[in-house]
This record gives sequence, C-alpha cells and structure tokens, in this order.
Amino acid sequence: MTDLLNKAPELMLKGTDSNLDGGTIASVVITGVVVVFIALILLILFVSIYGKSFDSINKKKDAKAKAEAEAKLIEASKGAAVPEAKVAVNEPPVVEDGISDETVAVIAAAIAAMGAASGKKLALRSVRTAKGARSAWASAGIAENTRPF
Repeated sequence: MTDLLNKAPELMLKGTDSNLDGGTIASVVITGVVVVFIALILLILFVSIYGKSFDSINKKKDAKAKAEAEAKLIEASKGAAVPEAKVAVNEPPVVEDGISDETVAVIAAAIAAMGAASGKKLALRSVRTAKGARSAWASAGIAENTRPF
C-alpha cells in the first residue's frame, strides 16, 4: 500500500500512456477548440432562427389587429353614429385641512410632469396627510436598533 502511495506522484506526472507526443496533444486541443466553435455557431443559428420565427408571428398578429381596426373604422364611418366622447371636467382636488395651497400646487405640477413624460393625462383627486406615520426620530431609532451587524 505504501509502495503505491510512493509511486502515485510519479505516475501522475508521467501519465498512463507513454505514447503522448506533441502531435497527439496538439490534435486533441485543436479538435476540442473546433468542436466548441461549431457548437457555438450552431447555437447562434438556432437562436437567430428562433427570433425570426417569433418576429414573423408578431408581424402576423400586428397585421391582423391593424385589419380589424380598419374594419371597425370603415364600419363606423358607413352609418354607425359615433358616440360623443366624455368631456373631462377638471374638478379641484379634495384637500385636507392643514395642507397649504403651495404644497397642493407642487404635487399637481409633479403629477402633470409625470403625465406629460408618459403621454397620459393624469389628474390629482385628493391630498391628505399619511396616517400613523412615525416621526423622523422614531424612524431613525428603529433603523439604528434593527440594523444588521
């Protein structure tokens, strides 16, 4: 047993096959690199074909939706009465006592800016203070006492 343990490092360095020359090692390395690159090329082709198939499916869906929208538009223009659109009345927001007009104006301006950025028309309906909120000192104390080590 100790004889085998003494010979183990020598066998590992030497290898089990004594016929490994530079040509054999080079051919094994080149074969491995070629196989890897062929697999990568096949994977790229598979992903691109998969993407093109989904693009064609999405184009068909878009064309179908566009045709349906045009059909509805043609049907509406033939004789169907177009319903009147609801006119949005800008009602002033409900404001809780103790909140200044400047604060409401700033909140309304921020909401209008968000709506303009997203292309939607947003409205402020009410402004009120948050109930049950902790003071800044209480929140700082909780954060300090529950901070992980």
